Amino acid sequence: MYDWSNPETLTRLNANSAAQGFNRWLGIEGIAAGDGKVEILLPLRDDMRQHHGYVHGGCIGALADMACAWAGAANEGKDVVTSNFTVHFLRPAQGDALRAKARTIRNGRSLATVEAEIYVEAAGEEPKLCATAIAAIAILPERRPTI
Repeated sequence: MYDWSNPETLTRLNANSAAQGFNRWLGIEGIAAGDGKVEILLPLRDDMRQHHGYVHGGCIGALADMACAWAGAANEGKDVVTSNFTVHFLRPAQGDALRAKARTIRNGRSLATVEAEIYVEAAGEEPKLCATAIAAIAILPERRPTI
């Protein structure tokens, strides 16, 4: 189904994510990663909802940020950080899970431009696009050993 996904890249990104406390709390799971693209699943919990019962925008924004950074890292396996990103909320998210799909638009030497779509999924319903994002992902220089 994901002919572009690279198992080594996916394993690396999931392991890196598992080492970060916030990502462990959020509970994301990389489904596919490679060739500058990723797909990430976020099962939803009650503590991720705001007072109207919708998924809190901070959770959606965090997932969009991670998906964009992961897509930037899936280009050449280099370490990255988000330089900036913009999220557009398109509809309230009510459901069982969020799914982020991100792809690199342009990969430069020091910056990748990435876009993401965030879908909300509910049992028995078609996934609904609830947010989009665009990000500049800084590609970090390789660390050189100190002498």
